Parts: sequence; C-alpha cells; structure tokens
Amino acid sequence: MFDYIVIGSGPGGLALAYQLKARDFNVAVIENDKWGGTCPNYGCDPTKAMMAVVEAKHHADQLQGQGLKGNLTVDWAAMRNRKVEITDPYAKQSFEGLKANGIEAIYGTAVFTDDGMLLVGQKKYQATHYVIATGTRPRTLAIEGGELLNNSNDFLELDELPEEIVFLGLGPIGLELAQLANAAGAHVTVISITDLEISNFQKTVGADYLARLQADGINFEANIAINKVEQTERGLLLSDGKQFEIFADYAVAGVGRTPNIEQLNLEKMNVKSGRGGVIVDDFLRTSNPNIYALGDVVQKKRPHLTPVSVFEGNYLGANLGNENARAIDYPVIPYIIYGPTKLAQVGEFDESADVSKKILDMTNWYTYKRIADPLAKIVVAINRHDQIVGASIISTVADELINLLTFAIQRKISLDEMNTMIMAYPTVASDLSYFY
Repeated sequence: MFDYIVIGSGPGGLALAYQLKARDFNVAVIENDKWGGTCPNYGCDPTKAMMAVVEAKHHADQLQGQGLKGNLTVDWAAMRNRKVEITDPYAKQSFEGLKANGIEAIYGTAVFTDDGMLLVGQKKYQATHYVIATGTRPRTLAIEGGELLNNSNDFLELDELPEEIVFLGLGPIGLELAQLANAAGAHVTVISITDLEISNFQKTVGADYLARLQADGINFEANIAINKVEQTERGLLLSDGKQFEIFADYAVAGVGRTPNIEQLNLEKMNVKSGRGGVIVDDFLRTSNPNIYALGDVVQKKRPHLTPVSVFEGNYLGANLGNENARAIDYPVIPYIIYGPTKLAQVGEFDESADVSKKILDMTNWYTYKRIADPLAKIVVAINRHDQIVGASIISTVADELINLLTFAIQRKISLDEMNTMIMAYPTVASDLSYFY
C-alpha cells in the first residue's frame, strides 16, 4: 500500500515523486515507455541537441567573409549520433535516481480496476491517492494512407536523411524538425491546412519568422488539406483530392498531440476527461477526489511545456496532503520555437486603452549586429504604469531575451525600476530599458 502512485515518469511526475518522498511519503512511479518521459527521450532534449549543430553552422554562415572562410556542412548521421550520446543515458539515469531515493519504480502499463486499484501486468498496486502524469503522444492523421505518415519520434531516429521531406502542420514541433532537415540538405516543404499563420504568436513577428524560414530555403504551402497518401514508384504521393499533389521520400504528420488516457480505464474511477485530456480543478484534482493529474495529459489553456509540467509537479509536491493547500497560481509562461532564428513570446497583447504596442527592429542595434543576426525584431505591450506586459521576439538570441522579459513581466518592473540597474554590455540585457 502506497501513499501516492504517480503514473508517468516525465519531468513533472519525477518532480512530484521526489518532493513527496522528501516529505516521507511512500511513493511509487509507474512508466510504460522510457524512464524520464517524452522531453528528454523524444522531444525537447534530442531536438535541441541536434539544433545546436544547426545553430553553429548558421552563425558561421552569417560571418562568412567577415573573418571566417570555408563552407561548413551538416552531417546528419554525426549530428544524430551526438544526440544519441547526450540523451540516451537519461532513461537509465532516471530509473536509477528513483531507486537510489527509495521510490518504487514499476515498469508497465497501468490500468484502473473495478476495486479502485492499479493493475500493471499481472500485479495489482494500491495507493491512498493517485496522480496521472502520462503525457501525450503524436496525433495520427485519419486519412486514406495515413499509416504511411511518420511522426516526430520516427524522424529523430532516421539513420539517413531522405532527399524530399514533407511536414504536415504549422506547429512548433514540425517547424523545428523542418529546420533540422533543411539545414542538413533535404528539400523541405511544410503544408498548412490554414493560412500561413503561427497559432498563439503575435501576427507581425510570426509572419516575419515564416519569411525568415522561407529565405533559408523551406517551402510553404497554405490552405491545403491533404486527404490521401499513397506509395508510388516515385515515392509517396500526397494529395488533397482537388488539384494539389506533391511527391516526397518521407512525410511527417505534425498535427498536434493526443493525451495518453485510453488505457487507464478512467471511467471506472469516475474521472472525467475531454478531448484535450483529464479535467482538473484549480488544485489539479480530478472529479475523483483521490486522483490528481498534472502535465500535458491535463486539459488546460496553458501551453503544454516541460517547465509547466515541472511547475505543476512542484505545486502538488508542496500541497498534497496539506490541509491549507492553495489553488495553483501560474506565473507568466514563455514559449519558444527553436531554430537558427528563434521565435519567442511571453505575456499578453490585449488591445485596450491602458496598453500600447511598440514594434522595434533591432537588426542594426550593436548587440545584434555584432553577432551578425540576420533579423532581430520585437513587439512589446506596455501598460499605463510603464510596465511591459507582453513581448514577442524574433532573433537568433530570442531564447535569452525572452527569459529576461519574463522576469520583468512577472515582477512588474517599470522603466524607472529598470533604470536603477546596470547590465553587462554588450548583451541582450543591456538593451532592456529601450523596450519601454
């Protein structure tokens, strides 16, 4: 009998398990795939390890003739091997970390039973409380020949890079993978079912970002709904049943993700769920008071990001079993699309009399000219108290700048307060006061 069983060993589930164990609870973690979850094994970490190579090449390309000579090329196999060396040990490390801390690590698929227990294989486990942290998986496209499409996990395992690659969808994952393939020499086409507009990002900067990717050699097709994929002698043929057809050696469906809840038998525990995942209240409690949920498996408005899952794990770790538990209070959350040039955003851009919008092209500012940034632009939203409340950035160093602006927004730092600080120069931080 455990106090808590956490179903899923992703970053959020692990953060929770370690905190509960530190509070002397008897804890178990169940995992049916790689220990550590999606982010370190299939998602964030492998992608960013490979992207570091692409970023280095891009930076060198921008400095050609300015002190650098010679053309660099991306070696797909070597880049993939680097990814494997960095990320493959994580699953074993995650498992050994649990065991070393006295947390029961159980491998297998968990299924709730009629008597309120969890069945894993042939063995049943029971706990006072359960926490669902099973994450999501790539969504499949229900079209004719859909089984011929690959997902992001498949793409990252390619030993050799195909020459012609099509990505379906305009989401962050597909755009990041498209940049990897393009930089490594593939001919890449991204097909969107809608206009060329990146969801959840400020339109001006989002459009500039897509234009930058086009300038780098990625092709885009808009308002195309692929409804058939077939294998031909020439390769895969993707079509929309109208006039659009495209051949490819390889095709990836980047059309969102699906919560991993089907096998749990949630109905047996009266746990409600929706299309987006498990439904929870402001305490991350499900419709069953003894079951909680966190991370990407939760149906929520917040972005499905690893730092959000960890935040939720830390929240539950501090509040579960606490009579004075407080409702979860999310801070502002930054999100990024990675690449040689990055797109990042944080905060709100609500149009109101109290908020003004400012668009700044920073490409020729010394901070960005020094590093040969081909395009640096920011859109900021500022309230009547001279506080930044939103920011959307395109730059090779947008990932660095967005975290500084996240801090400024969360702490409600005004221009007067910003001017009381001295930042190292020349850095992205030294320009912060110019954004107000």
